[in-house]
Amino acid sequence: MKSIIKAEKPHAYAHGQAVNHKPRTSFGVSPWALFLSGALACPSLAQASVSETDFFDDVPVVLSPMRLSQPVADAPSAVTVIDRDMIRASGATHLLDVFRMVPGFSVAYQDGHIGTLTYHGLGDGYARRFQVLIDGRSVYSPDFGQVYWRNLPLSLDDIDRIEVIRGPAAASYGANAFMGVINILTRSDEDAVRLGVMAGVGDRSYRELGARVGAESEAGSWRLSAGQRADDYYADVADDVRDRYADGRGDWRISNADTLSIKGGVAHSRLDDDAAAGQTFPVNVRSAYGQVSWSRVHNAAAETRVAYDLTRQTYDDRLDLGEGAPVDLGFSTLRQNLSAGWKGAWSPDLRAALGMEFRLDEVESRFYYNQASSIRESSWRAYGNGEYRIAPQWLLNAGAMLESTHAGQRELSPRVTLHFQPHPTQSFRIGYNMGYRVPTYYELFGQNELDFGSGPDALTILPDALKPERIVSREIGWWQTWPGAGITLDMRAFRDRYTNLIDFAEVPVADGQDDLAYQFFNAGEAVLSGVEFQIEWKPAARTRIRFAPAWVRIRSAKPDWRDSAPPYAFNVLVEQGFDRNWWLSGVWNKSAALRWLGGGDRIEGENRLDLRLAWRGKQSGIPLEAAIIGRHLLGGDAEFIAGRETQRQALLQFRAGF
Repeated sequence: MKSIIKAEKPHAYAHGQAVNHKPRTSFGVSPWALFLSGALACPSLAQASVSETDFFDDVPVVLSPMRLSQPVADAPSAVTVIDRDMIRASGATHLLDVFRMVPGFSVAYQDGHIGTLTYHGLGDGYARRFQVLIDGRSVYSPDFGQVYWRNLPLSLDDIDRIEVIRGPAAASYGANAFMGVINILTRSDEDAVRLGVMAGVGDRSYRELGARVGAESEAGSWRLSAGQRADDYYADVADDVRDRYADGRGDWRISNADTLSIKGGVAHSRLDDDAAAGQTFPVNVRSAYGQVSWSRVHNAAAETRVAYDLTRQTYDDRLDLGEGAPVDLGFSTLRQNLSAGWKGAWSPDLRAALGMEFRLDEVESRFYYNQASSIRESSWRAYGNGEYRIAPQWLLNAGAMLESTHAGQRELSPRVTLHFQPHPTQSFRIGYNMGYRVPTYYELFGQNELDFGSGPDALTILPDALKPERIVSREIGWWQTWPGAGITLDMRAFRDRYTNLIDFAEVPVADGQDDLAYQFFNAGEAVLSGVEFQIEWKPAARTRIRFAPAWVRIRSAKPDWRDSAPPYAFNVLVEQGFDRNWWLSGVWNKSAALRWLGGGDRIEGENRLDLRLAWRGKQSGIPLEAAIIGRHLLGGDAEFIAGRETQRQALLQFRAGF
């Protein structure tokens, strides 16, 4: 079935006059912005005669912010869209590295198998303050709040696009859509390659092999993907990782209006882990998921969708201290989610997305929760988001989510944005947004101890009653495109106030050993303010330049929090096709110093350059590509722990059929 994005073509207007369709642009009103916009909208840059075709071509459509398809100029949040071409051009072999191209993001690996990211600071070894979705399925694990980026049953070649909401989006996605949302949308096999293989080899023990097969008929389409990869991230750390995965998807047209989609996958990661006395122990991480969804397209602007998904993950980690039986540090999680949603138009000027979800989470670990039985908690949420065209140049986005969380509390998360669009190529947005993060299961129920041979030693004790972390975000945004010059600008200025932020510290406890243990508590607040933008320039068909800087300041009574974001950071993506066959691309990341929390160190920032040279061609109609990738070409950087630095790396990759 053709995408709803294509069917639900947004409305547009030109020079204040309605043209069969709805207007397209977005932002809020401030005197300096209006002055600046007037200057930038001059005919020499905006080229007053912009055709509707040019406008639609230059404005991407996003699905995530409102759960509606909208031109990015109408979206209530700042969104970075990462498409397949950007992923390929970056030379990334792991999903986490793709997010180095998002303004304001910091990405780091503790070791080869544990990676993390944060947006404007306050980051630790777990990306606890993000909601991460794959085709609408949450992969945010409820136990520690982490995402196991290496253990997702997902190939980068199967990703169609990634939409990153920069800023809170609890009105659409509820708890834990706190700092932002990462929504990964995979490819069906419709209009895609039917058979493909890829292979890679390189320094740091990099090996990769993958295959993809699919078919399409009148009834629908299906695909199957499988692969394995291995690497050793740091030279002086036992962090070799070997991943295997298999993933499948089928989309069947039941009728002209109804579509059934079934997805499923499994993954296994075997990794080395440092332990006591310099010993290395293998750790096995396994995950599996299944997802089924039914959708009915009522007309070009209305659709109903019902979905159920199940995700299970186990972490098998046994620590042998040389005395007695090994200590089982393992845990497992199970998440089930049932959702129903409707989106459509009540009038030419009013569209909305409404829905409900019910979720059941289960976590189990004798070590971390000091109990043999599992902990089961349920939650539900109901949301409504709508956009209303007040006048040809004014658009209102508003929405909220009511949620009963697994912590037994009810939360309401509202959002409202007002957009002023003086010209089809120009948009201003002013917004107010509230969100929250529910404590993880470990923060709520964690209570573990370990016997080192002299009796039980308490490591973590139950916390006091924790309150959810909260954010109030105020922002203004400016979106502008100059179709004649091939330039698009998206800027965001923000002030985010975080309260009830959760931290941990050592507290006295009578355990007969060191009489100390960790405890979680609401530690205080922080105010983040700054400006970021992304500007993309396509001066020619085979040229793409994307520049994304960010400036951030954190005010807090806690010095570590103040230092947890680099004062400035930027990334540059450049891709140049010299002819139909040869392509050169690269990503440069540069940032000031920052401090990672929760076991991380202060690092001297990042200065990373990756380059990729590729040859593309065809043989008997089959697409071929061979590429050489150079990473960390400016030298190694410490990412999470001071003194643990990356090294230069060279990779070779080959693809056929992709």
